[in-house]
Amino acid sequence: MVVLHAAAFWCAALIFLARTPYVLRNPRGRAAWGATGVGALGLLTLGSVVPQTVLDGALGGTNLINLVQNVCATVAFWLMLRASTSDLPKRPLLASPLALLVVVVAFAVPFFAVRDRGGTDFHFIVREIHQPAMWLYSSIYMVGVGAIAAATLRHGVLRNPVALVVFRVGQSLVVVASIDELLSLTADHFGWFPAAVRDGLRLGFDPPFYLGIVLIVVAMASLTFRRWVRDVTCRRHHRRLRRIARRHAVRAVERDGDVQARTYDLVIAIRDAEVQGRTLDDAELAQVRSAELTLTRSLGG
Repeated sequence: MVVLHAAAFWCAALIFLARTPYVLRNPRGRAAWGATGVGALGLLTLGSVVPQTVLDGALGGTNLINLVQNVCATVAFWLMLRASTSDLPKRPLLASPLALLVVVVAFAVPFFAVRDRGGTDFHFIVREIHQPAMWLYSSIYMVGVGAIAAATLRHGVLRNPVALVVFRVGQSLVVVASIDELLSLTADHFGWFPAAVRDGLRLGFDPPFYLGIVLIVVAMASLTFRRWVRDVTCRRHHRRLRRIARRHAVRAVERDGDVQARTYDLVIAIRDAEVQGRTLDDAELAQVRSAELTLTRSLGG
């Protein structure tokens, strides 16, 4: 599973870095960007890139890294819920900051009630699952993540239909993994089922959960890639339209904003100039129509 953990981390970290310039210009995407960054931090705590003993050692070496990991995961899924429901008239209840606080406090309190957390151990939860406090801590965490993922699956919307399908598949896998893990934790705590069945339930968590995370990040990355392509195309159109505007003495009032808005302003100014009697040659008309088509596709999602 180390490879899957590392792949999920690098995928999230690279997308977080790639989205940073866009988010600095457009605050609208900050929730999804934050989700990717916090998620990458949570994935880092798994120890596939930096040893978990090093990270937990910096926190005292008492498995506090496990709590940090689960808080990061919860915040990341919550931010993704916020990002994907930003266009709704009313967000679901779980998207409120108070709901996030309640969930985090609900599983953090039993974590600190776990007796003798011992030294850093990747299997810390499995080792201490016999303790009621540990069962409550891990179970409440999984219920919280599963509920947030389910709310995102039900209410979340992305502008691109293909990205939305990938996004929903990822969220579905997280929900399935959360149910599996909750059943596994409960079976381990209460001694349900034969040992082989409990082992199978335990091993059934990682593949759907981390693959789901990768798919969610890929869906968000596809939106970033589309924006890059759109911006590059609009910059090319903008340069060509500026030359046409200068050639025909068209004075366009370009708004302060992204290149798409400025390109749109030039198209409007040039079309207005046509109405007022200026004549464009065939090549210029083709360039204006090409810019209009690009803007129409972009505004259409």
